Amino acid sequence: MQGETRHPQRDPLQLDSATQAQHETTQFSRDVTQLSRDATQINSLKQKSVQISNRRMSTSTYQGSTTSEDTHVQSQLAYENTYQLEPYLHQQFSVKRIQDIIKAIFIQKLENIKYTSESFRLLSIQLSEQIKTQVKQELSFNNRYKIVVMVTMAPRQSQAIQIASRCMWYTPTDKFASWEFTADTFFAVGVVFGLYYE
Repeated sequence: MQGETRHPQRDPLQLDSATQAQHETTQFSRDVTQLSRDATQINSLKQKSVQISNRRMSTSTYQGSTTSEDTHVQSQLAYENTYQLEPYLHQQFSVKRIQDIIKAIFIQKLENIKYTSESFRLLSIQLSEQIKTQVKQELSFNNRYKIVVMVTMAPRQSQAIQIASRCMWYTPTDKFASWEFTADTFFAVGVVFGLYYE
């Protein structure tokens, strides 16, 4: 036994605790790395969320001066879908109310007028704009109807006339109203189309 060298014996518990400490240190560094990755992903998701919410902002709420940058931002805005397929009761197109509007405007503007082709060309444009404005006010601010107004005026010369129009139509929501005014020298027909826009 003279040539043998003795190695100090290690306690198996100490060996396990040293290995365990090294393992815990390695695990801790992995956890820190994972947390930093998670934090980076969370920040990225937050930025995307802000971008999406900015896209959902309505252009009607956008205020300020319009520059080329503002126009670019407005063109990137998108409207959020409301999934509203039919008008609310208070927003429905009432044929009777619209006829009353056409009648009131025609009587007010045309009652004591003589027909002349030059003045009636401009008068028909003014009447259609006035009817459209009052119909939009009647339907309320937040309606989804596209309003189309046609005013036809012509002299009375013992002729027959038929006014017709064609368009794509969804019967439950799309409506029209018309009213005719007749004077001694001319007649006027006003037609208002209300086309529901989803």
